[in-house]
Amino acid sequence: VCKIGTGFSDAALAELTDALRPKMIDAPPKYYRTPDWADNSMPDVWFEPAQVWEVLAADLSISPVHQAAVGLVDAAKGIALRFPRFLRVRDDKGPEDATNATQIAQMYNDQACTKG
Repeated sequence: VCKIGTGFSDAALAELTDALRPKMIDAPPKYYRTPDWADNSMPDVWFEPAQVWEVLAADLSISPVHQAAVGLVDAAKGIALRFPRFLRVRDDKGPEDATNATQIAQMYNDQACTKG
């Protein structure tokens, strides 16, 4: 859906580092779709699903880079968050409760700016 670089306090970054270090894996999960041409956008580190993060964004947009919900709104492009900002870890949710591709596509379609 996006890369996030804002919204983290120094304390939050330290806590996230400690919590996620044991969850590091060598490669992306097999179900993770990455375009061949996006090598320069690939993360340096991968984690097994462990946390749900609440993220605030300006809106959702069609993206040739991010692959969330690819094929549900656009045949070859995914959906990305514009200007994402980390808010908090959702300790009340597990990875299986995270927003799924169908829900992301619905949120994109529900935006006022996508309606004709």
